[in-house]
Amino acid sequence: MQAVSDRTYYLMALTRIPQLGGVRIKKLLQHYREPAEIFRAPFGELRSVAGESLAAKIRDFDQWHLIDEEIAFTQRHGIKILTFLDEDYPLRLLHIPDLPTILFQKGNLNLRDGRYLSVVGTRKITPYGRQATALLVEKLAPYRPVIVSGMAFGVDIEAHKAALHHNLPTVAVMGTSFLHIYPDSHREYASRITENGALLTEFWSYEKTDKNFFVRRNRIVAGMSAATVIVESGIKGGAMLTARMAFDYNREVFAVPGRITDTYSQGCLKLIRENVAQILTSPQDIVKTLHWDEQVRPSRPVQKKIFTELNEPQQKIYDYLADGKTEHLDIIALETALPVSEASRHLMMMELNGLVQSLPGKKFKLA
Repeated sequence: MQAVSDRTYYLMALTRIPQLGGVRIKKLLQHYREPAEIFRAPFGELRSVAGESLAAKIRDFDQWHLIDEEIAFTQRHGIKILTFLDEDYPLRLLHIPDLPTILFQKGNLNLRDGRYLSVVGTRKITPYGRQATALLVEKLAPYRPVIVSGMAFGVDIEAHKAALHHNLPTVAVMGTSFLHIYPDSHREYASRITENGALLTEFWSYEKTDKNFFVRRNRIVAGMSAATVIVESGIKGGAMLTARMAFDYNREVFAVPGRITDTYSQGCLKLIRENVAQILTSPQDIVKTLHWDEQVRPSRPVQKKIFTELNEPQQKIYDYLADGKTEHLDIIALETALPVSEASRHLMMMELNGLVQSLPGKKFKLA
């Protein structure tokens, strides 16, 4: 089991301080190089950086036993602790403003690499929804996507089951801790998912499940993937929240259309009508939009002759980074006149091709 670094230990402690969320933690780390320095800083200095109230909470923090107990729990149960400063933290989550500082992972899937697709929808799935979910995963299987969902009743579990059936990796993002897997009837699937995928949560073992946890879970589902598919949904519900989160994160959103008389097609039709989601008439819509049909070159030493194989946006990015720059995603997008979401997608493709190396903090350089 992994040894926990000082960086991870003190980041875990920061998440236990009331009113200190991921955004504020990131701001503190713009001033302090390491999380431990935040706890060791003189109070006057910390007050000038964080404000009186928050500085006092950090100074008075005394719940170190919670961190020790959680680390012991993860080691007993084979759970990996990920922080947003780690190189194997999910790449796309680094690009959302409300990213989780800490994630707990069970399963050996590399969360940094791959074609991630979120598939979500109503818990009250219809036969049409089951058919659409199964067909979607089946037709996309040759492209080896990682299917992400929330392991809830309905569309979520059908997406996970379809992925397992086609031997595809799948990630179940939970709205509970590992001690309180919900629903209990899906524990058998949870075990199978870890064999060729991962269970993921930001919730600590001692935390009792709250309905708001599932809303927080949805931002991870939306943030992890290049695109989110809504199979079926009523006008309101968790899937609609996930769709709008994905849209706000500049990700692609697709919705499966249905009959105008069907209750659980109304949400999909609303997303399409409001231009939040593209209409999904075929799995190939996803393939073309995400450029999965482009030939991916195997990793190999970078040689001059392959540069001409880059498409125009990738060539712009390569030329910008060619003088040895290590640069933030937002700056790369600005300097190459590309939308952030498009720059992120091309950087991911270039990373898969061995041309670009991603670094913590949404920074990139040529490999």
